[in-house]
Amino acid sequence: MSDRETASGLVVRLKGADFFVSTGSGEVRCSLRGRFRLESGSEDVIPVVGDTVRFKRERAGDASPPRGVIVGIEPRKSILVRSEAFQKKGYRILGANMDQAILVFAVKEPALNLRLLDRLLVAALCGSMEAVICINKMDLAPDPAEIEEELAPYMTMGYQVVRSSARTFEGVDRLAALLAAKLSILAGPSGSGKTSLVSCVQPGLELAVADVSARTGKGTHTTSHFELHHLASGGFLGDTPGVREFGIWGVSKEKLAAFFKDFDPFRGACRFATCTHSHEPGCAVKEAVESGRVARARYESYLRILDTVPDERTMKHPR
Repeated sequence: MSDRETASGLVVRLKGADFFVSTGSGEVRCSLRGRFRLESGSEDVIPVVGDTVRFKRERAGDASPPRGVIVGIEPRKSILVRSEAFQKKGYRILGANMDQAILVFAVKEPALNLRLLDRLLVAALCGSMEAVICINKMDLAPDPAEIEEELAPYMTMGYQVVRSSARTFEGVDRLAALLAAKLSILAGPSGSGKTSLVSCVQPGLELAVADVSARTGKGTHTTSHFELHHLASGGFLGDTPGVREFGIWGVSKEKLAAFFKDFDPFRGACRFATCTHSHEPGCAVKEAVESGRVARARYESYLRILDTVPDERTMKHPR
């Protein structure tokens, strides 16, 4: 390959203004010059972890590591995005082109937060990713039967649920099998044990871990940035910074119900085609909640999210 021939690779991490791009022959440290537009939209974008980029190699001394200049970004097939009030665009893309989002929640320390899980499920489905639910720290479960009851609606919807423990290695083999040869992003609350699970799946990564705060009962942030780690199984796995809340971006009030799988059998039977399943009469979803065919806790999560997302006419979409 000549010094200026275009190559392609996967952005695995960012450090300052540098983008580290993984190729079949190693990593290339790239800089960014200019702005790019994705084929899927006209908005200017910059690369994020998970993007496939095209770059040109720069000349370097024999002892210097390879460097390059990014000249283009391939269209994204998926994104995980959250709203960010302080961001210029109002949102932040956590990762692109992931095959699946592994949503990791602890049974305790911190307590299982199903409403946050519901938000992450919406974000994953909206971003065109498969979602896998991982319930960690099963060794701390005071009543496993109670946990199973809480998970029942999600299993009925067809979500894969992995029960795991980084201490006893329960579920680690199953999780490793799900990660093989795929690009995966781990997301969940601080302290849920995401980083410890990564180290169980592939010992030797030596990622930092931290305990749950004794004062607040919530997890403390250990991972400070999103980075993809190459797995011996052929896949890539990224551990995101822990979240305590998650704002939904890119979903309107009119479209939100489409990301609640348990609503699917009933949405077409509502009296009004534009039903938001909140206040309208003749709503089949509300009738399903009253009859127990849709879990009330899931419906309450839906209403909470509905209050925070915009109408279709005012919504902006991430790129």
